[in-house]
Amino acid sequence: MSYVIGLIWLGATLLFMYMVFQKMDITPWKGLVPGYNLYMLCEEFDGNGFRLFLFLIPIYGIILWIKMCIKWAHTFGRSTGFGVGLALAQPVFLGIIALDSKACYQRTVESK
Repeated sequence: MSYVIGLIWLGATLLFMYMVFQKMDITPWKGLVPGYNLYMLCEEFDGNGFRLFLFLIPIYGIILWIKMCIKWAHTFGRSTGFGVGLALAQPVFLGIIALDSKACYQRTVESK
């Protein structure tokens, strides 16, 4: 039973990641490849894709992920709380962004 829930969670994450990457004007299939999607997010928000290796540092990786999700939420006009939710329950909050027709990605100086 837990495998089914895990597969649904993974499927929802990949589907919504595809849709959100499409809104971000990044080639959508890049959101489907595990690891490469994280590289693309690091490239987009930190300007250096190889920062993904910093996620391997135990506590720092968690803090870095939360900061990146907050930046991600801000570029879609969402709050800091939404960014924390995005970090903790990614498929739910990605679904909100992906399915909201008013959500528009706005690249800012802060995101680069």
